[in-house]
Amino acid sequence: MIPFKEIIWDLVTWTPFLAGGFAMNILISLVAMIIGTSLGWVIANMRLSTSPRAYRASLYLTEITRNIPTFVFLFYLAFMLPSEFTVPFTTSIVGFPSWLKASLALSIAVIGFCSDNLSPAIRQWRKGDHGVALLFIPSWTSYALIIVMASSTASVIGVSELVSRCNTVINATGKTQIMLPVYLYACVFFVGFCYPLNILMKHLKTVIGRRLQAGYLGTPSVSSISGG
Repeated sequence: MIPFKEIIWDLVTWTPFLAGGFAMNILISLVAMIIGTSLGWVIANMRLSTSPRAYRASLYLTEITRNIPTFVFLFYLAFMLPSEFTVPFTTSIVGFPSWLKASLALSIAVIGFCSDNLSPAIRQWRKGDHGVALLFIPSWTSYALIIVMASSTASVIGVSELVSRCNTVINATGKTQIMLPVYLYACVFFVGFCYPLNILMKHLKTVIGRRLQAGYLGTPSVSSISGG
């Protein structure tokens, strides 16, 4: 049985290394959200298009993104995409890191989410109901936290993120008894990052809801309509 003080010392010693892995989780999630939101915004606007072809194409693309298993797609990208490629018309070789492949895989789910949730938000914004449209922000952030947690799947393709580094710590110390404390410590990173943001977004959603009721965000209140 490893003494409790020794476990704490090991965790403290390896904290910078583990924190660097968690920073990779954040990077993967951030890039996935940027890519997914950008493409989702395009599809959301297609869903509002007056063109029947654009509308049908948007529904088809949304359905695809909903039904592609992210974990399976992660393996597909890992094995099908090269680790490096040559820039066209040059001799420059550019690396294609595994963490970027993980971001691309996770962005598929984000595209579907944004397509479904951005289209009504854009529609309300165009109508002048800005407050209702702004409710997309806390929903988007909450989904981003889900992507942060899902980013740990990148460890299966060799990305040196938090879970992968937990395995490295266990192997480096040679103490199998430290496995549970290390993984619990990894949970602290995720909870410490996600929980405060989740509380903040719930508060923001409540604030927006109250302002909507008061008529401050694009929907006039009853008193303003009556001239009171």
